[in-house]
Amino acid sequence: MIEDVYEPLARYRDDFKAKFAALTRAKFKELTTASGIDVAANRRLIELIHALERKVESASGKKTLLGLGVALFFLAALACLVVFFLLEGNPNRISWLFGCLAGLLLGGALIPSFFRALRLIGTLRERIRRETDTAWKQMAPLNRLYTWDITTRLIEQTVPRLAFDPYFTSRRLEDLRRLYGWSDRFNEGKSILFAQSGVINGNPFLFGEYLDQDWGTETYDGVLDIEWEEWEEDSDGDGHYVTRSETLHAQVEKPIPVYSKHKLLIYGNDAAPNLKFSREPSGFSSEGGGLIERWRKWRRLRKLEAFSRNLEDSSNFTLMGNHEFETWFHTPNRNNEVEFRLLFTPVAQLQMLALLQDHKVGYGDDFTFRKDHKLNLLTATHLDESVLDTDPERFQDFDYDRASQTFQSFNEQYFKDVYFALAPLLAIPLYQQTRMHEDIWKGVLPSERSSFWEQESLANYYGDERFRHPDCITENILKTRVLARDEDGVSRVAVTAHGFRGVSRVDYVSVHGGDGHWHDVPVEWIEYMPIQRTSEMYVSEGESPKERFADCYRNAGNAAYRRLIYSYLVPRGV
Repeated sequence: MIEDVYEPLARYRDDFKAKFAALTRAKFKELTTASGIDVAANRRLIELIHALERKVESASGKKTLLGLGVALFFLAALACLVVFFLLEGNPNRISWLFGCLAGLLLGGALIPSFFRALRLIGTLRERIRRETDTAWKQMAPLNRLYTWDITTRLIEQTVPRLAFDPYFTSRRLEDLRRLYGWSDRFNEGKSILFAQSGVINGNPFLFGEYLDQDWGTETYDGVLDIEWEEWEEDSDGDGHYVTRSETLHAQVEKPIPVYSKHKLLIYGNDAAPNLKFSREPSGFSSEGGGLIERWRKWRRLRKLEAFSRNLEDSSNFTLMGNHEFETWFHTPNRNNEVEFRLLFTPVAQLQMLALLQDHKVGYGDDFTFRKDHKLNLLTATHLDESVLDTDPERFQDFDYDRASQTFQSFNEQYFKDVYFALAPLLAIPLYQQTRMHEDIWKGVLPSERSSFWEQESLANYYGDERFRHPDCITENILKTRVLARDEDGVSRVAVTAHGFRGVSRVDYVSVHGGDGHWHDVPVEWIEYMPIQRTSEMYVSEGESPKERFADCYRNAGNAAYRRLIYSYLVPRGV
């Protein structure tokens, strides 16, 4: 029988962390064996490369000293020559001429050594390049074995009842809409950079990273130089005109598009379907804090007690017996006390508090938790700072030992970041005990169509420079739309890049000058006008079109293989 995870913090500390690390090491050994590479030969070659790099570093230091010596001797010679000309008629003048000649001779003597050092550095660097190319060839069989799903499969082996999808399908998205109330209005003005869906005991979750466009303000400065004449009398009573000047300054604030990246976790569950609440990080110290923090906690609790006793408002908030939980989790905006208590049983309260007050194992109270009926949305500081995609290219290296370290450290960090994003959900036993849609969420078939989240993610994987309008001067929000699907299951997808072009404008701001008059100071600014361009790419799910897309890659150089989704761009001009 598969066990549930009701103590997420303790299970990670006592079990999952070490288990995942061991599985990751075993996986890298398995990949090494399957690749058939000669590890010892690679290590010898890497040591040789490092030895050559040390020689380059030594030769570079020597070259710098020689260059400095040449420069100093030539400067000394020049100084002696200047003194020689300045001391015309002085009996010691001739000694400065000898000093000049000595400096030239000594500097000239160092020049051959300087150029020998330069040639040696060039020779060493060329050899390093050749040996590095050989090291890449040695590691090529291993580099080819990395896949997008390695990390998620390791997590599945570590954490019970946790499963990841190969990719986020249209069916998954439609079920989130129909069964849990998800709205695509969230995606307006946003472009998906990465999506990873899965299930916790049959209940769906979705990690998403997106690019958002909003509006900020930019301050532009302008200046204007003015002059005027004033009549001025001196102490003798004589008058004359004096020219005065002043630089006038002006500023204007104008709107500017601002782009930011965010990550979130979406989770659907039928438990407590009428409950709504939201909470934000409390800001309390995990270790108790000082006098001021204790006062803040006391003050928050007093407010909650007063709010609970107030029977005149429409809220049915009732303070629970665990005041520590109420103070830390702090959800006075909850709308259904019965369902809140059904969700946050004494066990759930203790486990949630453990997460919030932890400062050694996980990330503590760094998350925002919003429940809206059957939907749960979570964001976290550590999640925003994490890497969500598992692009296998990051593991590729010509140095076996360094590749091993990268593979281990990245996967362990990825697991920790993802696990503690999910941990607030795992701390609620009812969420794992509720499984209403077993058949719907039991797996993804390789032939299922990808959602527009995945298609936007693919387009962003290429980079917006491939889709942007030539006149665009900002980042782009990429949106996709399926145009057609052929009998082979390949979809023709329109990718529209939404950005802005810049139009130069000038505002004139009246500024009072020292001459007693008002002057119009010109301030140049940029007006951002919407602009868009639509391109096309082809997308297919599954293994079958890989060779077809490989042909496109060889011919046009525009193919991308990402997880189980394959795509290529239509060459420009076609």
